[in-house]
Amino acid sequence: MRKLPLAAFFVVCCVSFSLARTLEHNPVDGLTAFSQNQTQQPNRSRSLKGRVVDARTGEPVAKVKIIVAGLSAQQSTTTDESGAFTFQNIPPGEVDLFITTVGYGLVKKKILIKEDENGEVEIALNQEAATLTEQVTVTAGPYEEIETNAASVQTLNKTELQELSKVIIGDPLRAAQALPSVAANDDFRSEFAVRGAAFNRVGVFIDGVLTDNFAHTVQGGFPDSGSLSVINADAISAVSLFSGAFPAKFGDRTAAVLSLETREGNRLKPAGRIAASLSSVSGVADGPFAGGRGSYLFAARKSYVGYVLRRINDANDIDNNFIFDFADVQSKAIYDLSSRHQLGFSVIFGDSQYDRNRARDEIGINSVLQGDSRNLLVNAHWNYTPGARLFAQTRVFGLRTDFTNTNRDELILDDGQRTQFGVRHDINYLARPSHRIEAGLYVRSIRAERFDERFDFFQSERDVLTFNARTTEQGYYVQDTYTNERFGLSLTGGGRIEHSGLTGETLFSPRAALGLAPGSDWRIRAAFGRYYQFPDFEASFGRLGSPNLRAERATHYNASIERTLGSRTRVLAEVYDREDANLLFSLSEPRVEAGRITFTEFPFRNALRGHARGIELTLQRRSANNLTGWISYSYSKTRLRDEQSNLSFVSDFDQRHGVNAYASYRFTETFNLSGQWRYGSGLPIPGFLQRIGLDLFLASERNLVRVPAYNRIDVRANKAFLFKKWKLTLSGEVLNVLNRENLRYAGFDGYGSRGRVFGNLDKLLPILPSAGVAIEF
Repeated sequence: MRKLPLAAFFVVCCVSFSLARTLEHNPVDGLTAFSQNQTQQPNRSRSLKGRVVDARTGEPVAKVKIIVAGLSAQQSTTTDESGAFTFQNIPPGEVDLFITTVGYGLVKKKILIKEDENGEVEIALNQEAATLTEQVTVTAGPYEEIETNAASVQTLNKTELQELSKVIIGDPLRAAQALPSVAANDDFRSEFAVRGAAFNRVGVFIDGVLTDNFAHTVQGGFPDSGSLSVINADAISAVSLFSGAFPAKFGDRTAAVLSLETREGNRLKPAGRIAASLSSVSGVADGPFAGGRGSYLFAARKSYVGYVLRRINDANDIDNNFIFDFADVQSKAIYDLSSRHQLGFSVIFGDSQYDRNRARDEIGINSVLQGDSRNLLVNAHWNYTPGARLFAQTRVFGLRTDFTNTNRDELILDDGQRTQFGVRHDINYLARPSHRIEAGLYVRSIRAERFDERFDFFQSERDVLTFNARTTEQGYYVQDTYTNERFGLSLTGGGRIEHSGLTGETLFSPRAALGLAPGSDWRIRAAFGRYYQFPDFEASFGRLGSPNLRAERATHYNASIERTLGSRTRVLAEVYDREDANLLFSLSEPRVEAGRITFTEFPFRNALRGHARGIELTLQRRSANNLTGWISYSYSKTRLRDEQSNLSFVSDFDQRHGVNAYASYRFTETFNLSGQWRYGSGLPIPGFLQRIGLDLFLASERNLVRVPAYNRIDVRANKAFLFKKWKLTLSGEVLNVLNRENLRYAGFDGYGSRGRVFGNLDKLLPILPSAGVAIEF
C-alpha cells in the first residue's frame, strides 16, 4: 500500500505525456496551421500587424502564440523579441484572434479587417485575468511602489505567486515564504517569521482588513499540526511584505505587515479556470455585469490530501496517518454606480477538519484526536473619486473564527469563538503637485469566548478555564509626503494614534521616511517608526493570562540603497535595527535552577527587551521575457533579556543566515521551467536545553540548542496547449528534489528525573513529486 501513491504519480505522468503527444499532433490544436488548401483572392487580401505587451508594465512580450481564425483562413505565429507579429494574406471580414503564452491569461478578440486598409492592433496580456485594449497605458514599472514612500517592501506579482504557491499547496502565504527577510523552516505550516519575530507579530491584511488566526489549522496552539491559508491563490492579484518601518496606515503589529489584495473579475467577457492536482481541485469563474459597469468573481477549493499525507508518513516510517481536509469559497463583486462612485462586496469562508487517525489508546487524554475550525470574512466597500486629486474609500467588515477540539473520549478540550466587526476609512488627497496627504481611521469591536478543559491521568479531576471578553480598538493616522522630482527627493512625516479598551492605553506612534534618487540608476531610502501591539484575549485571560498587561512596543530603523542595472534588474542592500520593549513572556518551561530541576508556571508579563539587527542583500530581475526571479541573502542577530529574572537569550526565531532564491524561464511560448531554493541556518529549540553527547538535557540557560539547518529545492515545469476557445496547462513538480532530511521542533514527549529529554524532532517533507492540470476558458 505504501507504493500506491508513487505508482499513481507515474500513471498520471504517463497519461499527461500521452495527452501532450496527442495534443501536439492533433489537427484540431490551434498551435498548428489550418486549412492549407482553401482558396483565397490575393487581390483582396490584407495584412494584420500587432504588438503584445505586459498590461502592467508595458514591456513587449516575446514568444506569445497568436492564432487568427476567419471564414476562409486560419494561421498562427509567434511574437518576436519586440513583441511584434504580422499575418499576411488575411481576407477582409471579421476574424477571431486568440493570444496567449505560458504564465499569462488567454485573450480572445474579434477584429474587423476592412477591404481598403490593413489591420493593426495592440494587445495587453494580464497575468491575473486576460484583458485587451487598443491602447496600452503603462500603470507600473517592474518594481512599482505599493505604498507612498515605503522604506522596506517586497512584492509578488501574479505569475510569481502562482509559481511559488505550487501545485500541491496553492497557498499565497507559502508563496510569501520565498521573499527576502522571511524565515520559514516548517513545510507543514504557512506561518513564517520576519527578522527574528514570530508570525503573531506580523499583521496579515486582506483588502485592508487585519485578520487574526485566519487559517485552516488546529486552533488553540498545537505545534505538531499544520496550517494552510484560507485564501485561494487564484483569487489574489498581489502580495506585499513590509518587513520594517511600514507606513502609518498599518497598525497593531510590531514586526511586519503582509498585505494581500484580492483581484476583481474580468470586465470584458466571462472566463473561468479549473485546476486539479494530486491533492486538491479548485476553480475560478469571473466576468462582467451588464453594460461593463462592474464584475463578479467566484472561487472555490476542495482538498483530498490523503496521498500527500500518506507519502510523507510512509517516508518517515509512521504507521498511523493523520488526516487534514479543507474546503473554502471566495466571492467578490464590483459595481460602478457612476464615474465617481463604486461599490464592492466580498466573502471568504473556509472549513477544515483534523483527524489524528490513530488508535484512541495510543494518545494521551489531553491530546487532540479530532478538531474542526471555520473562518468567515465579509467585507464591503465604497470608493469615492470626485477627481484626479482625491480618492476616498470606506470599508465595513466582519470576521468570525470558531473551533472545537475533542480528545480520545470525545470530550471537548477546546471550544472557542472570536468575532469582530469594524469600519475602515482612508483618504488620499493630492493637495499640491508636491504634497500628498493620506489619512484614515480603523475601528473594530472584538469579542472572544473560550472553553478550555484538561484532565488528569485517571480523569478524576478536571481543570476548566472559561472566559468571555469584549473590547474596542481604535486607530487614527495621518501622513504628508513632499516630493521634489527635480532633486529626486521624497519626505514623509506622520503618525498614528491607537487606543485599546482592554488595556486602557492611548498611544502615539511617530513615523518618517526619506527617499532620494541622486541619479536615474540609484535610490536611497531611510525610515523610522514606532509601533505598538495590544495583548490578545488569550494572554490576558487564558491559562497563563494576566489582566494587567500593556501593549508591546517596537522601534524600527531602516536604511537601504538600490542600484538598477538596465530597466529590469536591480541590486538592493538594506540594513535594519528593531528595538523591542515590553514583549510578552511567560517563564513556564522546565529548567535547571540552582542545580535543581524546577517547573513553575508564571503568568505572562511585559518582561522582554531586546533587539533584532541585520543586513539583507538582493539581486532581482523581473521581466515578461526569458529569466525572471531573485536571490537574496540575509544575516540577522537577535537578543532578548527578561528584566525580572535577568535571563538573556536569542529569540525563538533567531535565524542567523538565510538564502531565498526563485527563478523562472520561459523557453518557448508553451513551456516554462521554474524553481526555488530556501536555506536557513537552524532555529533555536525553544526552552532550557543543552546537548550532552547525542542526548538533550534540561539546562539553566535558554535557547542554546538549535534545529539542524533547513535546505530545500523545488522545481516545476509547465506545458501549455492553446485551442480555439480554451487553454490547457499541464504542470509537474518535485518538492525537495535533493531529498534533504529537514527537521522541525513540535514538542517533546517528556522529561526524566535527571532532566533527560524524551522525544525527537519531526521530519519534514521528503522528495515529493506531483502533477496537475489547469483549464482556462
